[in-house]
Parts: sequence; C-alpha cells; structure tokens
Amino acid sequence: MNYRPSDQTPSQPVSVEVIGDRREWETFLAEARGRTLFHSLRFLDYHPQGRFEEHHVVIRRKGNIAALMPGVIRHEVAGPVWVSHPGASYGGPVWAQELRYDHLEDVIASLIDYAREAGLNAIRITPPPIIYDEEAGQMLDFALQRNRFAVIRTELTQAVPLDKPPDAMFDSFVNKTRNAFRRAEQHGLRFRLIEEPTTEEFERFYEILEENRRGLGVVPTHSREEVERLHQLIPGQLMMAVVEHKGRMIACIWNFICNDQVVLEFYMAHEAPSVQLKPVPFLTWHSLLWARERGFKWMDFGISSIWGDPTTGLLRFKENFGARHFLRQTWELRMKSEE
Repeated sequence: MNYRPSDQTPSQPVSVEVIGDRREWETFLAEARGRTLFHSLRFLDYHPQGRFEEHHVVIRRKGNIAALMPGVIRHEVAGPVWVSHPGASYGGPVWAQELRYDHLEDVIASLIDYAREAGLNAIRITPPPIIYDEEAGQMLDFALQRNRFAVIRTELTQAVPLDKPPDAMFDSFVNKTRNAFRRAEQHGLRFRLIEEPTTEEFERFYEILEENRRGLGVVPTHSREEVERLHQLIPGQLMMAVVEHKGRMIACIWNFICNDQVVLEFYMAHEAPSVQLKPVPFLTWHSLLWARERGFKWMDFGISSIWGDPTTGLLRFKENFGARHFLRQTWELRMKSEE
C-alpha cells in the first residue's frame, strides 16, 4: 500500500501505462507544467537503441492524460530501479496545467503503486530547478515528500536572470569581466549564430570542444555524431554560436532551449591559443543578449558542484556574470522502506 495520509483518498481513479502513441505524448508535453526539452521523446531518440532500457509511462485520469514520466530501468545491486533518463539533464513527471495539488498527489501515488507491482526496488528522479516552472511553484516537491521520497543528492546550479535591460545586465558583471569584454571588442572578435551548421562547422565546433575538454581531463558528453543528430531531431530547440577572429572560429557555445523560460548552456569552449583575446566573456555576453531578445527568462549555466562539493573556480566564474544560485535535487523512494 502506498503512503497516503489517513484523511486523504484518491479524488479520481488514476491509471499508469507504458507509452503507446508518441504523437499524443508530444502534444500533451507541449502544454504540460514542469516540461523541458529533456522530457521529449524526440530528444531522447538521439541515443542509439540498446544503450538504455527505456521505460516511459503515461498517467491517465478519467481516461485523459494527466501526466507523463520518461525514464529508464537500471539494474543495481539491490535490484531494478526506475530512474530519470541518464541521457537527460532533468526528468521526473510533468503534468496538466489544470491539475490540482491533490490530483498531483494521486499521480505520484499511482507511480509508486505501478513501480511496486512491476517489482522495482526504487524510483529515483531529478526534476528541473524551480526557475524552469513559469509559476515558480514547488507542489511537486511537497507531493514527493508526502509520499516518502527523500532528497539523496543536491547540486548547486547557477543561472543569469534576463529580466533586466541590457545596460543593467552588463552592469551586474564584475569589473574584470566587463573589462575583459571591452578588450575582446578591441580585438575585433565577431559573434555569429549558426542556424544550420555545415559539415565543416560541425567538425570545427567539435575540434574546439574536444581539445578544450581534453585540457580539463574529461571528454564531451556527446559524440561528434550525436551533436549532429540532435540538430536533425530537434533543430528548433538548439542554439549554436561561435566567436571568430580574422575569419577563424576560436570559441563556441551550444545551448539547449529547454522550454519557454530557460535556455541551458550545455557546452562552451575556446581554443587555448586564443585565451588572450578574451573570447569567453564576449561569447557569453552575446549569448545572454540573444536569449533575452528571444524572450527567455533565464540562462542556466548548469551545475557548479560535484556530489554536493562546490567547484569554487566554476562558481566564481559564473558569479562574474551575475548568476544566481539554485538547487538541483535528486529524489528517491525505496520500496522496502514502505513495507
């Protein structure tokens, strides 16, 4: 029996089923609350078949879709776990705009019942931070807590608000960042959006990215082929831009348009010899202007901690651009704890 306070009973019957109609999924998602690009099956399609044991479900109330939840099954030592898609930054359920709180709690309870009946050992999800919700609400957090989910991981993410005039945004940068941008302008750098990258542009973009990440001792999350495949699958929800010096690409950025609220900066990189030209402040500023002009509210710079330990240099770098701090939390419910 899933946890439900004694004074609460389901307001309407709720059922859970594995996804059937992909078009129905995408149509519902377009207007759902809590939605992000990472909930779209079109986005998740970039993963090759067999990489994950995908398990996406539709939750219905009175026969109509009330919520969706993409995910995968992971086989861990303690047993199978239903988790937010590892190939996405954020996950968890999204729900109908008109859904009341008690209905959302019914949705969570139904997911728990479904997982238990499927023999799963746990549910683990990472919903998007509060800035992704246009209503800035936290009723999902409360519903999860009420159903005995616990936060097992908290990371610090940073985002720049885009609700100020450009002059005020620029003034929110620290002095050294403003000065670096002015020096970049003096070097004659050029910012360029790339709406339909050519093969040559993909190659140069990935060459800069790979070299930059190698210097940090890591590899890019996406392969060169996956970057291009994502541009084919979701062309209207990606933003690639570059900085050029004397006609040569020296820095690049790759942003995900996550929803109407937020653009997520996923990759930013520059070639090592160009560091004295200050391409990163130049690229960041123009990307912020682009996002503001498009009507987005936030530019999410991504997490600045690793398993709860802050990465000081990264934190300060983002603060230099006026970034604010938010939580990205992972919630888990272990079925055995309810028995």
